[in-house]
Amino acid sequence: MPEISSPPAAVSATQRVASWLTHMGVSTYAFDDTLGLINPLWTVTRLHARVVAKTAETPSAMTVVLQAGGAFQGLKPGQFVMIGVEINGVRHRRAYSPRAIDGRRDRFAITVQRQAGGKVSNFVHDKLQPGDIIEIEQAGGEFTLPKQTPPEVLLVAGGSGITPCMSILEHLRRERAATRVTLIYFARSRADRIFARTLESLAAQWPALRYVPLESTVNTPGVSAASDTAATLSTELLSELQPQWAALPAYCCGPAPLMDAARQIWKDAGASDHLRLEAFAAARPSGDPNVRHQVRIVRGDLPMAFEAPATETILVAGEQAGHAIKHGCRQGICHECTCRLNSGAVRDLTTGEQIHGEGQPVRLCVSAALSDLSLESLN
Repeated sequence: MPEISSPPAAVSATQRVASWLTHMGVSTYAFDDTLGLINPLWTVTRLHARVVAKTAETPSAMTVVLQAGGAFQGLKPGQFVMIGVEINGVRHRRAYSPRAIDGRRDRFAITVQRQAGGKVSNFVHDKLQPGDIIEIEQAGGEFTLPKQTPPEVLLVAGGSGITPCMSILEHLRRERAATRVTLIYFARSRADRIFARTLESLAAQWPALRYVPLESTVNTPGVSAASDTAATLSTELLSELQPQWAALPAYCCGPAPLMDAARQIWKDAGASDHLRLEAFAAARPSGDPNVRHQVRIVRGDLPMAFEAPATETILVAGEQAGHAIKHGCRQGICHECTCRLNSGAVRDLTTGEQIHGEGQPVRLCVSAALSDLSLESLN
């Protein structure tokens, strides 16, 4: 069953009514608010989902099953969905990689890794309960299979980076079981390996899947590679496990050190076009803590100015200065914090590249200031 489908007739009719009311001067959000009083899942502009179930995957990872309303358009395997929760009166939004439940368009699961100090992840673990209603948005992202499913793919995951890869795996098993798949999955131990039992069962039942679980902390942020002699992502490892790795469509999701290694390996092999990367944690700059740059951002008629230290992203620096900057995922995925760079230079933390010059788009959540900056919000 395809993940993307047209909305049911009732939803289409409701959307037409909302459109008519808009032409009459009635806000679509006001119409949504009225529908929400009857049933939050009936809204068509500001979407909602009901928590159906919660299941612990590991001591630090929780899967939440969500029932979306009819206006949710479904998802492609590997996409992300933004969720919104209210914590102490403040709405917070984060991006998570969902998995369709039994191929259904309106029901999916997200798996949330608890983060130290993470507002949303800890709220999901400790406070969110079955029956609760949360806001969601339509699925997006480009960490997806091409329209024509290739005969063979390579997946590389680290820690909770398995979540979008699991969505792709389940889709291929259900819809394209003849596709050959190699999955290389790094985790500290089996106990920390999300979906460990499911993956082992899937590999035993699906001859086309080669599942390679590797216990290692080499690609774990803050852990020195010298402290671990276990496997790490390398050209030698890839050639041993999949000799044709450079020619295959490849998907990598995990902590920054793992993705940095993958980016360099594929670049050295001249195969960067075959690699897709997906971040699941906010990038952190590693500049001189004593260096600070002046940042000015204009959004409409509301200018804001603050100092950005070289050790923080522009988004975090602005928030620490007390400014409310429009953003979404904090991972460089949703582009809601994108600004036009009018003057100055930044470093893109997802690629390591410097961005200079007037008119260049900059994502504040994954950019660090290299000079004084003048920016204009694009959202």
